[in-house]
Amino acid sequence: MTGRSTIRTSSFVDTRNLVFWVGLGLAAYALVTLTPLITRAVESAPAAAALAAVLWSAYAVILGFVLYRLELFERRSPLTILGAFIWGAVVVAGLAVTASPAMHDVMESLLGSENQAWASALAAGLAEEPLKMLGIVALAFIPGARINSPLDGLFYGLIVGLGFEATESFLYASQGAASDGGSFSTVVLSFVLRGIIGGLWNHPTYSGITGAGVGYFFGSTASAAKRWAVMLGSLIAAIALHAFFDSPILEGNVLAATVVKGLPALILILVLFRLARRRERDIFSQVANDDVDERYVSESELTTLLTKKEQRHARTDLRKQHGLAAAHALRRLQHSQTALVSSIVNDGVDSES
Repeated sequence: MTGRSTIRTSSFVDTRNLVFWVGLGLAAYALVTLTPLITRAVESAPAAAALAAVLWSAYAVILGFVLYRLELFERRSPLTILGAFIWGAVVVAGLAVTASPAMHDVMESLLGSENQAWASALAAGLAEEPLKMLGIVALAFIPGARINSPLDGLFYGLIVGLGFEATESFLYASQGAASDGGSFSTVVLSFVLRGIIGGLWNHPTYSGITGAGVGYFFGSTASAAKRWAVMLGSLIAAIALHAFFDSPILEGNVLAATVVKGLPALILILVLFRLARRRERDIFSQVANDDVDERYVSESELTTLLTKKEQRHARTDLRKQHGLAAAHALRRLQHSQTALVSSIVNDGVDSES
């Protein structure tokens, strides 16, 4: 964990920060690059493109809301979340239009034309993962975004990857439907394969892994060598997992290949999330014990605050004993208590590793 507050007082929008303006310029350039692709997809199969847009927009909203609700001690700035999503959906998707073919040519020249499948697999990860990581790094250079821990970076990495996944999948589904005469079934099948079956280990997972490394780099007090090793190692892991998933291994069975090649990424992101969440709880607990008067957060209340499950149980028990109004009052109290402790963490308490 790191310095964060449940009070929405800041975001990535900082007109005094050069990084913000550079990001805005890249977004404008990428949008110009991306627009012709979207236009052609819509013109080729309007109805199918509309269906793809609806499916993937709903997917992004629902999954984004789930990720937002997973946060334990914080409700992040919706504007910053939107900015991270736009980076993936517009900037990465737009720049990848040029970067991916160029990287494919490099890989093909190194591996030979007989290894087209491997060249494509490696090129995708090498082109897309650094671009996604760049957005998380950019947010870390904007104080209002508050990326100061592995969990911060992991969260925004998931959002960046979700944005890219939505745009790329919309284009794939629309273009595929156009080549099949505007078939709705092509759109639905693409959504099932990429969103439902492969959704647990696709682009959000890869950039979430990289984001955890970025968050560690900017939030840890470890040596520079260790911080660089963790951040670059997370990028290498994301590229390798992306390339493995796109590789021709098990290409004869799509479902088996999707599951087998996706599991390593899913396992790694779950391990990172668990470690980052544990670290967040430890710091929260330490700050509450050391710096918060028991009149505001008692020892028993602190135990309740450390997990969403315990918070819900406390509200449920109070509702059964004293009614719904009492449960709502406890919910507001819990939010105020987490905001208080988080604001103290924001003032400078950080990780020791």
